[in-house]
Amino acid sequence: MTKIPHYNDGSDNPPRLRIQQSLWALGRLPMNSKVEWTLTEKLAHVKEAGFEAVECWLSDATEMEHYEALQAAGLNLVLGHRPYKLQDVKNEVDRALRLNADFLFMQPADSFTPLEDVVTMVKEGMAYASEHGKICFVETHRSNFTENLPQTLQLIDAVPEIAITADLSHFVVVGEFYGWKEERAVDRMLPVLEHTAHIHGRISNGEAVQVDVADGSGETAQFFVGLWSTAMRAWQRTAVAGDIFPFTSELGPPRYAITLPDGSEFSDRWEQSFVIASLAKQAWKLASSDSTI
Repeated sequence: MTKIPHYNDGSDNPPRLRIQQSLWALGRLPMNSKVEWTLTEKLAHVKEAGFEAVECWLSDATEMEHYEALQAAGLNLVLGHRPYKLQDVKNEVDRALRLNADFLFMQPADSFTPLEDVVTMVKEGMAYASEHGKICFVETHRSNFTENLPQTLQLIDAVPEIAITADLSHFVVVGEFYGWKEERAVDRMLPVLEHTAHIHGRISNGEAVQVDVADGSGETAQFFVGLWSTAMRAWQRTAVAGDIFPFTSELGPPRYAITLPDGSEFSDRWEQSFVIASLAKQAWKLASSDSTI
């Protein structure tokens, strides 16, 4: 298999897991409060909780405000974007250079875009990023070209050097996986897992894309730990000094979050983000203990 790009910090440190947060996931926090945390407050909570970086989707109008706030908080920046053409990717790479973002990821086009168009955008976009010293991952996500396994597998076949941001909650809800052995979820997702270099931590029960997993010991959460550890194990096999595996706790606000009839949330996403982080560490430890898939 072609070696996929890894995010590398240029150090001599052993390969490691890095836990991140998503700015979008901090929306409407604290839970059911009439006053949302300010950007400064959000980043202060993220830093205090031990997250190392924040994923942001920025525009020309908002980039400096967020860059300066992240700098003040001592947090690294990761950029997300949704391109429909190659120039969109190039523009975001240029933003990553301006803001010294660690890396970026794309949600490519939509499911109605022809494969050949997406292949061109992904191949040339990744190459443009690499030429400028940046890594660009491709996210698996509903309403993108990568919204289902068959299309994503076609993209991997066409772009074997692709590095994936795996948000497996989308595949699980689209494919209605429950984690049963007979579903062969790992086998079916294996090409995606073997190309994964970044994970978005959200858990689906096969029907809802985001569910509360309590303390993470239940079958639904542990099913995801198994998927994540398979991806991490494959990544570890080719990791070198300085390589970092980013894992983002990404629990979205409503309408991702399930609400009561009055619109209030019954699950504290901030507290659940710590559970997701602990599950990521569990998956990393599991991956490190066994070199076989």
